[in-house]
Amino acid sequence: IRYRPISNESVMFSNLETGNINAAEVLSPNDIPAAKSNSSLIYKQVPALSFFGVMLNTKVAPLSNVHVRKAIEWGVNRDEIVNSVLKGVGVVAQGPISPSSWAFSSSIAPYSYNINNAKSELAQAGMSSVSFTLLIPSGSPLNSQEAQFIQSELQPAGITVNIKQETFATLLSDTDSHNFQGALLGWSGRPDPDGNMYSWFHTGGGFNSMQYSNPQVDSLLEAARASSDQSTRTSDYQQAETLILQDGSYVFINHGVSIQASTNNIKNFPLLPTGILEFTNVYLGS
Repeated sequence: IRYRPISNESVMFSNLETGNINAAEVLSPNDIPAAKSNSSLIYKQVPALSFFGVMLNTKVAPLSNVHVRKAIEWGVNRDEIVNSVLKGVGVVAQGPISPSSWAFSSSIAPYSYNINNAKSELAQAGMSSVSFTLLIPSGSPLNSQEAQFIQSELQPAGITVNIKQETFATLLSDTDSHNFQGALLGWSGRPDPDGNMYSWFHTGGGFNSMQYSNPQVDSLLEAARASSDQSTRTSDYQQAETLILQDGSYVFINHGVSIQASTNNIKNFPLLPTGILEFTNVYLGS
């Protein structure tokens, strides 16, 4: 097995089409329709364990008001972002737990796009309009486009989003020091739900830049971490997820997808939601 680094995704796909390489795990969304329609290729995708969205600093006005945060939740059209910005290369997220996880529940109701609900939440906050600054990593057209979608979607609800681009290092420094209102950031995901929840949503968690704190969530995450019974842990995580959504400290937009495109003579090459490459039973067929 030989690895060939190719930094440009379009060049990588061109090499795959011509047979210069046999498999690729990263493709530009623009190349995926061609990969799906090419009879000489096998294309697969599964929901990954990652999640992406907007962190909301719960200790900084106006986002310190839960009704303002919930107004933002209702005002973001997740389906439109996945379909138009990500070109379908993503799965709409209801929370931190991916559909590929054993702890996932389809019965948890996610936020859907509803401007009337967004306006109602603002009214409960005693406001008719509000504004906040959204930090995004610079240098990514995809991040810019997603932020602009969020900006345009929230405007009819009376929510003005001021987009500010920062280098990734500066953005991380600002979020780590809680020097922000909103930030477009995601997480690569972990096989155990603890890795997607404890550090992010437990009080004082290492990735909890939102400064989110809910004693009930803390207790559930601690109990799940201490248990070895999967059914008990599943119940704990699903209860915690429901509370996290109600508190609106993070606008879950989408889960990523693990992608694999290979020439059709590559056999037994599994695609895992972790993104880990497994070559144990792979062979080159005719």
